Amino acid sequence: MQVLRFGDWGVGVDEALLSRAGERCTLAPFLGASEHAPHLVLRSAEVLTPPAAPLDPRHPSGPRFRVEGEVVRVELPRGELDTELALRVGMQLATLRQGGLLLHAAGVAFQGRGVVAIGPSGAGKSTFTRLSVQAAGAEVLSDEVVALYPEGRVEGSPFCSELDLPSSRARARLAAVLLLEKGSEERLEEVSAQEAIAALMGQVFRPLPGEASPGDILQRLARITEHVPLRRFVFRKHEAAGGFIRGWLDGQ
Repeated sequence: MQVLRFGDWGVGVDEALLSRAGERCTLAPFLGASEHAPHLVLRSAEVLTPPAAPLDPRHPSGPRFRVEGEVVRVELPRGELDTELALRVGMQLATLRQGGLLLHAAGVAFQGRGVVAIGPSGAGKSTFTRLSVQAAGAEVLSDEVVALYPEGRVEGSPFCSELDLPSSRARARLAAVLLLEKGSEERLEEVSAQEAIAALMGQVFRPLPGEASPGDILQRLARITEHVPLRRFVFRKHEAAGGFIRGWLDGQ
């Protein structure tokens, strides 16, 4: 068993699960020391008896999982995607129980200052991540999944949607949240907290049963974003985009 660090928690994962992780999982930044017992454990199982939930709700006949207190039992994955989904369950559970939230979002770090970029599919999350790395020297938290915590921290994840954007850093101080929009030039626009939180709510992973209510999720988001700049970032697919955000952060 190896231990992955998600937030301040260790999540032990059976080798039978980790050995099936594919190229979309970059585990190195999240491997932790194992001298202490992990807070959660992902255990592989041949077959789970009901009740159990599918790893992929779109394929209810696929591998299933069940949360049993501090243990998550997972039927052996059939492929790399199932393994990734199993690890996401472990990360989401650890994040929720530490008071945080898991989001479909991109995250980069400029000298330890984390910027989270959100938007629907096609908004440019991976493009923003790539431009920030290539033109402004940012480190990748993830171009697909990040975790936010009330104390003002953003955590990356082992997951990437583009193979050339693996995670290179595990955490950073949350410095800004950007709502991405494609345009003909780079500019930042003010957005209300209400608009930003509504956009963030649309990207939060559906809470695991019994772990958090919609009202709890909303309260967590409000606390997380209370002291963080919220902006709409209109940008081109141009190297100037990454430098624009870094310059803005440097001027704050």
